[in-house]
Amino acid sequence: MIISDLKYIWRRIKLIKKISQLNIDNAGIDEEGIPFVKLNNGPVFYGLLSKPKLRKYYNLMPTKTKAVLPFECFLVANDIVIRYYEGGLQLGGPAKELYYSAKTGDYIAEMGAYMGYYTVYLSEKVGAEGKIIAIEPMPDNLKILKKNIEKNNLSNVTIVPKGVWKEKNKITFQRNKGDHQSGSIELNYEDNDSLEIPVDSLDNILKEQNVSHIDFMLIQLNGVEIEALEGLKMIKPDNLAIAARYNKDKVPAAKVISDILNARDYDCNIVKDDFVFAKLKK
Repeated sequence: MIISDLKYIWRRIKLIKKISQLNIDNAGIDEEGIPFVKLNNGPVFYGLLSKPKLRKYYNLMPTKTKAVLPFECFLVANDIVIRYYEGGLQLGGPAKELYYSAKTGDYIAEMGAYMGYYTVYLSEKVGAEGKIIAIEPMPDNLKILKKNIEKNNLSNVTIVPKGVWKEKNKITFQRNKGDHQSGSIELNYEDNDSLEIPVDSLDNILKEQNVSHIDFMLIQLNGVEIEALEGLKMIKPDNLAIAARYNKDKVPAAKVISDILNARDYDCNIVKDDFVFAKLKK
């Protein structure tokens, strides 16, 4: 077994412990066939049914946890830990708030918002005086994102059903079949689904939202982070957290992104070679 496999298994074991510590009120499948987990005195999260390959990890859960958490909801519980509580950019990746923590009254642009677990967290942090612009292009993800926003009565969240690009257009997205996280303009997959999705620049999106200042911007776009920055000229967010895991022409994307932001008067930190955190110089 290679080292990367051992690291993954170890992360999964730690994740199982954290899931067993969740204060779960109830969990199940709703009338639309969508799994959910409701936390005691907290939010409710809707998500995806657990895949069979997760069964071996679910079986390691304490009996008392399995009594309130059906296997079908196990993936939702995984995402609650990783995305809501830890704010991870990925399993084992750095936290999105590694260098900046969201504050009351902040205006935050989040892409891709996926199904809204971190959106729920950010909404709680910024409060009624703040605003979250949750950008997500994939139709099936949007359905659950909207449900999580509505069921938790989050009035400070606006959903933008578009992809982020350097200009306004319609572009074909590809993703691995059955993988809701892999949607990309840039990447190709052997076993893929193709969807034509409306895209726009961040300048246009923020203008449509009547936003002239962003305290915190989160960019995770599966290979088009650089193009997103090309379409961001009118506003300089105070802080950015960018997943830069897909290189361009064999050049590290994190290096390219840091160079772009340095030229725009940002201080940048590259973490684990693939994640860029930037703060605007004052």
